[in-house]
Amino acid sequence: MKLQKIDGNVLTLMLALAFFNFIFLGTEYQFDNMAALVTGPEQVVTAQGYVLGSSVLGFLLYPAMAFYGKVKEKLRQILVFAGALAGVICIFVIWQHTSYRAIVTAGCLCFILMGMAGSAVHYWLAQRAEQERLARTVGISYAAGIFLQFLNNNLVKNDMVESVVLAVSAAIFSVLLLNVEAGEPEMAEIPGEAAPENAGRAGIWLILVVALITCIFSTLDAAVTLVHVAGRGDVGQWPRLLLAGSGLLAGILFDSREHRYVNLFMYCVTVLSVLCIVVLENGGSFRAGLAVFYLSAGFFVVFFTSSFMRLSARMKCPRLWAGLGRAVNNICAFGTGSLSLLLLKSGSPVVKDSILLGLLVLISVLFFLYSGAIRPGERKKEAGEKKSAQRSEEERLRIFADSFSLTEREREVLKVLLVSDENVQDIAEELMISRAALYRHLTSLNEKTGTKSRIGLVQFYYRYDRGIRNEKETED
Repeated sequence: MKLQKIDGNVLTLMLALAFFNFIFLGTEYQFDNMAALVTGPEQVVTAQGYVLGSSVLGFLLYPAMAFYGKVKEKLRQILVFAGALAGVICIFVIWQHTSYRAIVTAGCLCFILMGMAGSAVHYWLAQRAEQERLARTVGISYAAGIFLQFLNNNLVKNDMVESVVLAVSAAIFSVLLLNVEAGEPEMAEIPGEAAPENAGRAGIWLILVVALITCIFSTLDAAVTLVHVAGRGDVGQWPRLLLAGSGLLAGILFDSREHRYVNLFMYCVTVLSVLCIVVLENGGSFRAGLAVFYLSAGFFVVFFTSSFMRLSARMKCPRLWAGLGRAVNNICAFGTGSLSLLLLKSGSPVVKDSILLGLLVLISVLFFLYSGAIRPGERKKEAGEKKSAQRSEEERLRIFADSFSLTEREREVLKVLLVSDENVQDIAEELMISRAALYRHLTSLNEKTGTKSRIGLVQFYYRYDRGIRNEKETED
């Protein structure tokens, strides 16, 4: 991605999205650590569910609480500043961990605010970023956020310092939001993708696709965690760099060929994740499983983030849909976490493999339905382009024939000569005339165009055609 071609607002929002990813993951990590100091493991898992659910509420509250007209512009700076200040206070309340109730209350409020801020960033970035580079934009921001988390986890070893880093990051995040120019430009049209009447169906299928893939990744995450907790492998921090790298790679691949192969890439990653679960459950390489987990997770985050942001341009309420990918992922990750553990701890390999295979089949069907809804006019568009190109070629041939007073039969002969590499006898048979008649037509064509051979005639036609098109472009 060439940075000199990116609008200043887009760069600001890319940085804001990077800090959002860092703050969200860093605060969740701090919350778990502080909660573990005042309660047991089961309560920590329950509390984590509360804060993830609160973040979903925040993602839904932003579009519901959006103001319109002048009132919105007057209050925007005050709301951003007040939200950042409340978030910083919550971070320090979590750090103090005076009680389980205080941690959960502060955590829920903090994640509601983060959900609202994240929804706003996704919406504004979806508006301003170039649609053909949207996945790369998301991939770069995600990779930057993961890299910041990697540095924080490896360089900061003190809980208080970690809270300060998160608070400063929240302040930077708020400043970035305030530096985005006010106003809401219209979202660009996306050729070939879902028309407004099909967008609702596409949204439903996408929600279901993300929900089921989240089940797969929750199970893979649980499988990796169980091996780590059992002491048979160490997760460590360095593999997280694979997460950043996979986000960048996903952005590049998803934006290639006008986003035609996004679903195919994501489906292949999902199949690979299912195979990885099976391998880990049967005593396979933990390092290989860990690598697949981090690489696949990066693809998944860029997929659901960019897909919902792109789809939001087709929706009646784009504020809601732009950040819905993160909300769906968070609520499904919480809802399926316990079920994933139960599945992995069940003693029957047949049950495990059957459930995973069933999920994969459902995902396959949903991908098919989603692909049909998101690009409903693709085949029709390609057929139209082909028909248009044919009409254009016929029009150019007609202009050439009129310019040199060619007969209808000479025009037919020239049309075949332009596309055929066959010898004279084969061309004569295709035109259903004798060789002598074909030679007469060729001689007449050469005389009228001032050429001396069949090759010269073809070359002259294309030189003349380019000249006519250049004249038209100059006139336009």
